[in-house]
Amino acid sequence: MKTVVTVLGTRPEIIKLSPLIPLLRERFRHILVHSGQHYSFEMDAVFFEELGLPAPDYTLAVGSASHGEQTARMLSRLEPILLATRPDMVLVQGDTNTAMAGGLCAAKLNIPVTHLESGGRSFNRQMPEELNRIILDHISTLLLAADETAERNLLAEGLPPERIRMVGSSVIDAVERNRQHALRSTILQRLEVTPGDYLVLTLHRSENTTPDVLPGMIRALGELAEEHTIIFLLHPRTAAAMRTCGIEMPRSIRVSEPLGYLDTLRLVEQARALLTDSGGLQEEAGALGTPALILRNETEWRYLVDAGRHVLIGNTHESILAGARRWLQPEALARLRAAPAPIRSGASERAVAAMIDVLESVA
Repeated sequence: MKTVVTVLGTRPEIIKLSPLIPLLRERFRHILVHSGQHYSFEMDAVFFEELGLPAPDYTLAVGSASHGEQTARMLSRLEPILLATRPDMVLVQGDTNTAMAGGLCAAKLNIPVTHLESGGRSFNRQMPEELNRIILDHISTLLLAADETAERNLLAEGLPPERIRMVGSSVIDAVERNRQHALRSTILQRLEVTPGDYLVLTLHRSENTTPDVLPGMIRALGELAEEHTIIFLLHPRTAAAMRTCGIEMPRSIRVSEPLGYLDTLRLVEQARALLTDSGGLQEEAGALGTPALILRNETEWRYLVDAGRHVLIGNTHESILAGARRWLQPEALARLRAAPAPIRSGASERAVAAMIDVLESVA
């Protein structure tokens, strides 16, 4: 039996890989490595519990650090594990430092790398995540693209078509697997909100938590919260950045600690709209039928914007207020909700099948 090592370390990776892990355990000797990039219960362990996933076989416990130091810790702690387990393939997902370190460490040891969610591009190389994506795609053996746009991006960069498989997005599988379970959530009662009468806010990306960007964003969101109920699921990175910048949370915003996956699904599904800079939540909202106003100037998930389901409203004080006030009008929201979302399930099965094909071809 072939051995596959999956390296993960953040909330989005746990969720997006959750439909694949049971399939991998059926078809391979599967080893799960957790980097510890997200390490609080709310951002990490709760998702393993809710999704019924096995505990990691190895934990690197890297914690928070600068990009360079965090990646270096992962490389130095992962290399002995790969040398000891001698996998036939390493699977990584997305654009995190964890994915980058997992792929780079494997490639340097001549272990084939599979990159799930390859080909996503914001075309903004100021974003660390964009650099991670590009490097990962160019060192990976198997490129699992989520959509035609991602596939075109890979081909435009000269990557061989035989290395690319368009499989779809495993986020959709995760939502479909867990949507019914989320009905048991009591989060609306606990937060005392009425379906369709509130906005959910998440904000955490590095380009939005800098001293020159974050104050204007928080000020705009505070003003918007005087017009709409906003539930802010406060990420630890954003809380730390606000403290560093000396930003006080506007009283108009209702703050919640990060929630478990099922609570988040239920809260987003019943929201009037989602305000977010999260890639994973953009897709989750798309699958749930909730419009998303994206607090960025670009997105890797263009297909949901192009389909008219989500909109980009930028990350400045002026653009956030103008965009939100335009798109939160009832008629505008109705148009977003009515737009067809080009979403299909089954990505997890297609991804594992592609991995099997590659491993059999080199047997």
